[in-house]
Amino acid sequence: MNAELRRNLWLELTLHRMLALPIGLALIFMLVYAMANEDPRGSIAATAGSLFAALAIWGAVHVGDSVMGEVRGRTWDGQRMSALEPWAMTWGKLVGAPAFTWCGGAICLAVYLVFSPIASALKTSVLMFSAAVLLQSITLIGSVIASRRAVVRGSSTAWVLGIVLFFVVPWMSILRSGEADVGWWGRGWTRLDFLMTSTTVFAVWGVFGAHRLMCQELRVRTLPWAWLAFLVFAGVYISGFGIRPNDTASQQRTVFLIAGLVVSIAALYPLLLTESGGAMAVRRLLLRGSNAEWRRLLEEIPLWAVTLALAFLFCLLTFLLAGGRADSDELLRAAVLAPVPLFLLAARDAALCLFFAFARQPRRAEAAALFYLLLLYWLVPMLLRTTGAKGVADLVLPPFWERPGFAAMVAAVQAAAMIAAAVWRWRRNYGS
Repeated sequence: MNAELRRNLWLELTLHRMLALPIGLALIFMLVYAMANEDPRGSIAATAGSLFAALAIWGAVHVGDSVMGEVRGRTWDGQRMSALEPWAMTWGKLVGAPAFTWCGGAICLAVYLVFSPIASALKTSVLMFSAAVLLQSITLIGSVIASRRAVVRGSSTAWVLGIVLFFVVPWMSILRSGEADVGWWGRGWTRLDFLMTSTTVFAVWGVFGAHRLMCQELRVRTLPWAWLAFLVFAGVYISGFGIRPNDTASQQRTVFLIAGLVVSIAALYPLLLTESGGAMAVRRLLLRGSNAEWRRLLEEIPLWAVTLALAFLFCLLTFLLAGGRADSDELLRAAVLAPVPLFLLAARDAALCLFFAFARQPRRAEAAALFYLLLLYWLVPMLLRTTGAKGVADLVLPPFWERPGFAAMVAAVQAAAMIAAAVWRWRRNYGS
């Protein structure tokens, strides 16, 4: 047993807690049974499921605080310099920190399986367990990123509840929206089976992503293939919802390329705002390139640059394989012409973030970049369109969907100007 897991188990699984937990849960179930008039078994099963969800959220808070609390207590750097392997650290945080809640959750799952009146109780239990693992792995990833940005003043309770409110609840509500099958990659899938399988697969990705992020924290060199594999997988997963049973192979390929581009661009912006990509990182990359240390360069390259390169690949393939081909689907025909301006705008935004990061004394570069992105994408275009200056608004935010050719020219000018500005600031502050 690794030291991190053992330490957390000693802290969480005290004798008093382990005696009080089953007694408290038993009293709750006895109360529900006594108050249930018509369907006591169903009431107990529903209570067990609700308690498991509450314990999963509580466990996610403990996972987040297992990193944030150490940063506040100034012990996180000591752990990062310890001899623990990345997987041992990940396992210790995911299992050890919420160990008490997992014990309660195991009791609730067992009660749910025994008293649930539905035939699919086992599949629902797997879904609930996978959702808990996914939530806690996302919390661990978020807490490590927050520790990098020094956003650790309070507890992780607020943003764990935010994740549950905006992501988990809408996803789980699909389970209650009827018995119709889910259409994915041209086939019908049973709703419960699809949700269970999807949640399980994403939970595995979440744990693997937490492990890879822990590798970065412990300075274990890794290549960015795992992140690229996840983006491709996400593109395959999302594109399945847009593929119809009668689509040809070329139409399925086009939908996948468009989905991959959208996923890559959507993943780019959180990375730009959370990864460290200042002058020192660029200097290291230039040094690796000048010395032909290509493996070290790939190990140290920021993930936002890898994501932008993948977006360029999806954009190029979409334009070459589908951009010049007429299609009977009006929506698909418009979608295959929009990738070029979309990629150019993403490149402009990456250069904008670098422009602020290349300041001589960069302070709150991410906040400044976010402010100007809000101006470019929302406030200025809306203000111009409200005042009737639609032509000027199209020069600020080009209409990539309605006029992709015009949008590509405007975005190319903006991207070139922003890249030139970033290069100019780099040369002025940090040499050639």
